[in-house]
Amino acid sequence: MNAMKSLPLLLTALLLAGNVGAQTPAPRLTQEQAQQLLARQMQMMAAMFDYRRSRLGFDDTVTAVGAAIDRQGWQKGGVHDAQAAMAKSGIADSKRMKVLEACPNGFNDKLAKAGQGKLPPHPCRFTVFEGKDGKAYVVRLNSALLAKGIPGEAGKLMAGIGAEEETILKGIAE
Repeated sequence: MNAMKSLPLLLTALLLAGNVGAQTPAPRLTQEQAQQLLARQMQMMAAMFDYRRSRLGFDDTVTAVGAAIDRQGWQKGGVHDAQAAMAKSGIADSKRMKVLEACPNGFNDKLAKAGQGKLPPHPCRFTVFEGKDGKAYVVRLNSALLAKGIPGEAGKLMAGIGAEEETILKGIAE
């Protein structure tokens, strides 16, 4: 057989052999290992969000966060009634929840440029909800914590928005 004719056959055989080795299944986790992994994932998710009790009631918290967003000079989007949306979906016993959209003007464009298109947009939301205890709570993405893992200008932008979010929540959330 001619060497030039056998080369494609040889390359195909090598590729297939490499793929077979690459498809080795991952080792199965024990139940204890799976529980530990789930617990670590839950801790990471909890750290990604800043969850605080409000010093105010539900309606006053929504109003105060909206006013603080205005004072900060941020671009304000809508206020979404998540409780109404859940009720429309058939969940009748949901607690009150409103989502306020707000972001510094042009922030996500700056973040995209600084992150060279490799970062997702910032969600730019504050969620106010009524807990099972009847108290109002505010949740937002923990931008300041996430900034610590993002290098360069994008990290500085995230740290900056984290500081501005703190200013918005000052005097409202504990």
